[in-house]
Amino acid sequence: MKDYQSLIGLLNKKRFKSSFFEDSESAKAHVMELIRDCDTIGFGGSMTLNETGIFDAVINSGKQVYATVLEKQKANPDIPETWKNATFSDCFITSTNALTTQGDLVNIDANGNRVGPMFFGPKSVIVVCGVNKIVEDPMQAVARIQSTAAPKNTVRLGLATPCAVTGKCEDCSSPQRICNVVVRIQYPPRPIDIHIVLINEELGY
Repeated sequence: MKDYQSLIGLLNKKRFKSSFFEDSESAKAHVMELIRDCDTIGFGGSMTLNETGIFDAVINSGKQVYATVLEKQKANPDIPETWKNATFSDCFITSTNALTTQGDLVNIDANGNRVGPMFFGPKSVIVVCGVNKIVEDPMQAVARIQSTAAPKNTVRLGLATPCAVTGKCEDCSSPQRICNVVVRIQYPPRPIDIHIVLINEELGY
């Protein structure tokens, strides 16, 4: 799909607050403006946020940040408490596994701590997405996640799942399985503003 402005128009018609940017730098500036009045920021794990520099920019902004990767660096990490704080932060920033041309956000998660705050808890949500994650419909979205995002994430996280070896979904029952929760957001829940920041780059998985 190359008609990105039409997709942005559809997303805005569905009440998502959506914008399109040609590069990561301009998108990052937009995100930093969106969080200007937020005191607490929650993060969902995302290679996209690392690659765009958004994660580091928010860390360096001096705001209170709740992120699993930061909590793990502590001597006595409290991961569940970090998940709770991220869920009820002023703003939650994440990416999405897939964005459909029908205007849906489709995600698969291991524990629900990344997908849950996308529709419940924060005052606002910012979803940063590269154009490589655009697919036609929810079925293609799930197929993309199973064939691309999930296997790459299991390798990145050092998990002992079949897809980490074969590079494709085996619909496993592994204790370390990360495909446990599937969420499709068709419209923003009424209490939350969801900002979709689409970037004309290939980003993340």
